[in-house]
Parts: sequence; structure tokens; C-alpha cells
Amino acid sequence: MKHYRLTARLESPLAIQKARQSHASAGLDYLPGSSLRGALAAQLLRRGGRPEDAVFRALFIEDQVCFPNLLPTDDPRVTSQVLPLTVLTCKRRQGFRTQKGDGVEDSLALSAGNRLLANWNNPKAWDCKVCGQERIPFYGFWNGNVDAPWKYEVSMTFQRHTGIDRVTGTVALEIFYTTQAVANFRKNITTGEFHPQHLSGGMWLRDEHAGFLRTLCQGDSLFVGADRTRGLGEITLELEEASAPELDQNAWGEWDQGFKDKFHRVTSQNLPEGRYFSITLASPAILVDEFLRPTARLPLTFPGLDPEPLVQVAKSHLVRGWQSSWGLPKPDDLALSAGSVFLWRYHGDDFHAMTAELQRITQEGIGLRREEGFGRLTVCELLNVREVI
Repeated sequence: MKHYRLTARLESPLAIQKARQSHASAGLDYLPGSSLRGALAAQLLRRGGRPEDAVFRALFIEDQVCFPNLLPTDDPRVTSQVLPLTVLTCKRRQGFRTQKGDGVEDSLALSAGNRLLANWNNPKAWDCKVCGQERIPFYGFWNGNVDAPWKYEVSMTFQRHTGIDRVTGTVALEIFYTTQAVANFRKNITTGEFHPQHLSGGMWLRDEHAGFLRTLCQGDSLFVGADRTRGLGEITLELEEASAPELDQNAWGEWDQGFKDKFHRVTSQNLPEGRYFSITLASPAILVDEFLRPTARLPLTFPGLDPEPLVQVAKSHLVRGWQSSWGLPKPDDLALSAGSVFLWRYHGDDFHAMTAELQRITQEGIGLRREEGFGRLTVCELLNVREVI
């Protein structure tokens, strides 16, 4: 399989509602893989395809492609990423140093100190390294480059609507509401110029699937999300081969040593023996146990290797959706949020097999509904071992 980047250019505002209730106007600031998958399936059917055709079955039924969440990006050549939940920034001057903030630092080493060291507690270690003020979580999307980090800000617009009286066909009294959408433009804060808004995401594809999908992306625009009859949700897609986020033994060893060094700097103590690695959820993950009950434990099995879970920084949220072909809502699912971080320790010495397993779960993902963009993850995030950037 090869790694590809799927990029969407917004030709009109994109409205993806967070909740199904009509009174809740808040919208998502990204395009979920489930909405993208449904829109592509509908596009194929509109072009004369049928569910029993080989192309439709290959992409959506038998050997299903895992469509990614498309996240906001300023550069269509860059695959945007979710910031881990362990990332902190100064409460007074927020942001990366490259964006004139007091800097951003990952706190996984601090969380590990609180969890693994019985007598260690240093509240000052959580404060800003520049001004000494309180630090707060730093959520959002960034370019994934620790040497030149940049956070992507997305512009949201509000669409205003009035209710229609069903008897008179005129504007109904006292019914006025708004819906929120991602704007199809963004403003460069440095130059003041406006640019098209792009969304991007990475995905693994076989050559056959890549050919089908590239053909599907060509030609007419695609419509996705809510309020399509009002002109919202028009996008154009581009699929191109991109470098893969691979993990080898050397990279893992460098991350392990970097994390141990950082842990020693912040706690003045050494981590117990073993090879450490982190797992960060790149998208929400729907996890269930053997009785199909929601769980916060990663369902990872590494035969004969048995790494040990140590620390997790996670939160959950409810996933709702709508199945257009049924005309019914999808069942609600409880998911771990994107950006949740887990620290593991490996006691063995078969680093080749362990690296292969980590690379495998990076490609395959975890949990349910992976074909809709859920359960994607990264291993050994470099932000975990860096100082303030």
C-alpha cells in the first residue's frame, strides 16, 4: 500500500453540524471521513454507477477504503494534524514562538512523573517558561513540523435563516436561527490578503483503489454536508502520492532516549528500565470491549511482545451522524477524542518485531468504523520529546 494526501478546496462554505437537533447551530471545523465517504458514494451513483458494480464494491463494501478526516490547512501541500491533548501554552500569550506566542510544550513527561513517581510533585513545572504564568491546553490543528511549527486557524461563518409559515407561505413570526459553517476563504494575518480554504488528510491505498478514487475526484464538484440545496458544501478534490509517516527502529530509539532525557530534566529522576513509546489519536476512536461496551482502553494486542500501558491523557465525546440512504440517524457512539495520548513501555528486546507492530497499527488504525475516518493514530509524536517551541 502507498500513502496519499487527499486535499479538498472549498468552493462554498461547508456546514457539518455537531448535533442533530435543529436548535443547535454549532458546526464542525473540519470535514469528517464519514461525510466524505458518503458524498463520494453518492457521486459515483450520480455518474451512473450501481452498488453491485466492481468499483463501488471495491471502494465502499468489500475491501473498504478508510477515508480520513480532512483538516484545515493553509498550504494544500501539507497534511494537517491534530494537536495532542497534552500540549500546553501560556494563558496570556498563546501560540508557537514562530507565531509570536510564548511557546508550546508537550506535558506527557510531566503527566508520567505524576503517575509513576509516588513522591514527586512540582506545580511550578506546569507554568510558562517565559513569564511564569499559568499554562492551558492548546487545541486545534497544526502543520506537524516541530522545526517550523504553525497553527492553522479556520474562519467560521454564520448563515441566517427565518422560519416559513406553512399556512401562509410567508415568514413566520419569532422564528429566526443561524447555522455555522467553515468559510471558503481564510485571511492571511500578516498580509491581510484572502486565500481559498483547503482541507487535507492522509490515507493508505492500494494502486487499484487509488486509480478508482482519482477518477472519482476528477470532473464535477462534489457536494457534502448540510444545506447543499442552498449552495453550501461544494468542494473539489485532489489525490496525490505523499511521503509516509514511517517509524523505524532508529527513530523509535531516538524518541525513547529523548523522552527519558526530558523526563529526567523535569523530575530529576530516571524512568524505570524499558523502551517507551507514545500513541496519539489522530481522529476520534470508537473502542469497545469483548462485550461491545464502550471502553477507554486501547484494544491493542501484540502477540508475544506484551508492552505495558502506563499513562493516558484522554477525553470522550458522543459521535452522532445521519445515514442519507436510510433517511435515518446513525446509532450514537461514545468515542475517545482526537489528540488523546497514551504512553506505553516495552520490556523485551525484539525491537524489530515491536517496530513492525507499531507500523502496522499506524496503517490499520484501531476500533470501529475505521472506513469512516475513526481510529487513526500516530506513534512516537515528536512534540512529546521537544522543549518549548
